[in-house]
Amino acid sequence: MGKLIIKMIKAHYNTDCDIEKLLKYIAGEGKNAGMEILLKARGKGVSHRASKAARQMIAVQKAAEKTAGRRMYHMVISFPPKVRDKAMVQKAADTAADILFENYQVFYGIHLSKENWHIHFAINAVSYRTGNKWHQNSREFRDMKEKFIKCPAAKSCCCNPSPVL
Repeated sequence: MGKLIIKMIKAHYNTDCDIEKLLKYIAGEGKNAGMEILLKARGKGVSHRASKAARQMIAVQKAAEKTAGRRMYHMVISFPPKVRDKAMVQKAADTAADILFENYQVFYGIHLSKENWHIHFAINAVSYRTGNKWHQNSREFRDMKEKFIKCPAAKSCCCNPSPVL
């Protein structure tokens, strides 16, 4: 059936404006309006509306006094070209948000306009529970991806998952 690809985008998203632009991109708004077919945009621990979710994430960062350096992480899960089951992809998105980022606010959107459907995740770098910043080394990121790949929602999408750093 193909390979599932999970990668972290290297951008740092250091400003309030960067955060809002990323969330709007994920929601198919702003400069991206009309360029992506969006199945759904959702928030975990934040609003399902991009602008409000951005304000909520920024508020957590300011409350924790952690507004310097990287403030957001941007992860993408890409499905094999033959995956065309919207309910299955939605389940994979919801599962990833729940099991991978349990202590962090996440805003995510499922994009259907490319030959391979994919999910964009914007993860607040500051935990809303602890106020600590999220730091992961390569090994921890690999472990996180393996955790997702082993879950039933990911297995149902692909028979040959291939996490990419």
